[in-house]
Amino acid sequence: MTIRIATLNIRHGGSKFGAALSTRLLGYDADLLVVTEFRANDAGTALVAQLERAGYTTTHPMAEPKQNTVLIASRAPIDRAAPFTRDLPGRHLWCAEFDGTLVCGVYLPQAHAKLPYWEALIDRARRSGIDLLIGDFNTGNNDLDKDPKGTKFIGPEMPGRLIATGYTDVWRSLHPTAREYSWFSRPGDNGFRLDYIFAAPEFAERVVACQFDHAPRLAGETDHSALVASFD
Repeated sequence: MTIRIATLNIRHGGSKFGAALSTRLLGYDADLLVVTEFRANDAGTALVAQLERAGYTTTHPMAEPKQNTVLIASRAPIDRAAPFTRDLPGRHLWCAEFDGTLVCGVYLPQAHAKLPYWEALIDRARRSGIDLLIGDFNTGNNDLDKDPKGTKFIGPEMPGRLIATGYTDVWRSLHPTAREYSWFSRPGDNGFRLDYIFAAPEFAERVVACQFDHAPRLAGETDHSALVASFD
């Protein structure tokens, strides 16, 4: 059986393009969706209703209506959901378990504010049995993960440190020398790879495809490209 996963940052809750983004997300025909910059407001309620009508079960942390957070939607029933750690706000790291698989939806803050979340993931994710870390990590290395003219990342060593604990950067594993970006700066039009799927070994060995879908960004529905992966 193939498991299909998609993640998309919908930009500040996606309220301006809610219908288009709902259609876009449903069009991935994914077993698991991780939606970043989700907001628990009217637009978020409408998106949840659309996904649940389509057969998904959903979970997201409590957050203020203008706070960006993470929505996890699964075709398999979600057995439990909780923050990754009680030491940090759950709206940036939200976990769900279904069919024995433990997923952490990730939306990290910018600049130095993201570093404690990276440290927590590096320290505890593998020991906590997280199978998949999915979402917008707001970081990459300063080599292939950004346009050479773009501003350097803060914490460029963090993805490598996470990989050293046993995770695989799924997209990079299939595109080892490629430059492809999921977000572009304004102004400057410099590209950055911000959106990732990190997989524990038992999932990493099953990956069959992982690619960016630039259509939602190019259509102006959001400022990010989606990332879509398939696992046997």
